[in-house]
Amino acid sequence: MANDLLSQVLGSVLGGNTASSQAQDNPLGGLGGLGGMLGGMLGGRAQPAGGGDGDSPLAGKGALLAMLLPLAMQWVQRNGGVGGLLDRFKQQGYGQQAASWVSTGENEPLSAEAVNEVMGGDELSQLSQQLGVPTDQVAGGLAELLPQLVNQLTPAGEVTPDADATLTSSLSALTQAFGR
Repeated sequence: MANDLLSQVLGSVLGGNTASSQAQDNPLGGLGGLGGMLGGMLGGRAQPAGGGDGDSPLAGKGALLAMLLPLAMQWVQRNGGVGGLLDRFKQQGYGQQAASWVSTGENEPLSAEAVNEVMGGDELSQLSQQLGVPTDQVAGGLAELLPQLVNQLTPAGEVTPDADATLTSSLSALTQAFGR
C-alpha cells in the first residue's frame, strides 16, 4: 500500500506513470511502481531540481516533485496528520478546496500563494534552502502535491485512521529507499 500511495501521488501530479518502462536495471526497482516512477524521473540517479539533460520531459518538474514529496509528507505528519493538514487549510479560508481533496469528486486546485499562507514563509524558505530551489517553485510544487496526497490518502471520501498509518508507512518506505 505504501508504494502504491507514492506512485499514485506522483503519477497524479505528473500525468500518469510515465516511467514504468524505465524501471528495468534501475537501482530503485526494489520499490516496484515507486521505483520505476522515481527512477525514471531521476534517470536512476539524483539530479538538480531544475536540471536534467532534456531527454526526459519530467527531469526538472518531476525531480522537484520527487524531492518535495517526502518533505510534504513529513510536514503533514508534524502538523497533526491528514486531519491536522485539513484543519490548517480550513483555518486559513481554504476549507472548500481541502474538502474537495477528501471527496470522491474533482480536486479543486491550490495556489502557491495559499501554500505560503498556510505553511508560512519561514517554513517555505527552509525547504527552499534545503532543496536549493526558489521559494516560489517549492510553493508551486507543494500546491500540486498536497491535494493529490490528501486525495490518495482518502479514497473513500473520508479521513480514516488508516490515512495517517498509510502516510507513515509510505514515508518510511521512501526514507529506506533513499537511505535518509
